[in-house]
Amino acid sequence: MLGTRYLEGLTYEGLLPRLLRNRGRVEAFYEKLPPLEALPRAVRALALVEDWCPDCVQAIPVLARLLLEVRFLFRDENPDLAEAYVKEGKRIVPTVVFLDEAYGELARWHGPPEAARAFLREKKAEGLSPRALLLAYHEAFPRFAEAMLAEWRTLLSP
Repeated sequence: MLGTRYLEGLTYEGLLPRLLRNRGRVEAFYEKLPPLEALPRAVRALALVEDWCPDCVQAIPVLARLLLEVRFLFRDENPDLAEAYVKEGKRIVPTVVFLDEAYGELARWHGPPEAARAFLREKKAEGLSPRALLLAYHEAFPRFAEAMLAEWRTLLSP
């Protein structure tokens, strides 16, 4: 099943025209990232995303820059996958499923990285407005890219 669903997914280039809300932000972050090393054991990844989600806006470019085959599916257009990857009763985005050569699941990750969660808790405690909080969050994306990669490497370590 995962192999078929993976093949139905969008490449980064195929995803971009479908990003109506945050395409510019995704492309700008992508341009700032260098190509990234492959992850241990993973050959490909399937990512459930949504355009309105700030955590997806940061994860999409990182996934696209990895030396890894990646396909993206919109969570809300794929309720069967959303249900298959529920965590604690929630259909979280982004959800990334790392796959081996035979499309077998190696690990799954539900975003955002813990460093981003801690940042958001800290900034909320400072009393930032929702708009200021979102702007500060977007500015900190490079830091969270490193945190994301570290979490993925840990998940995939033998």
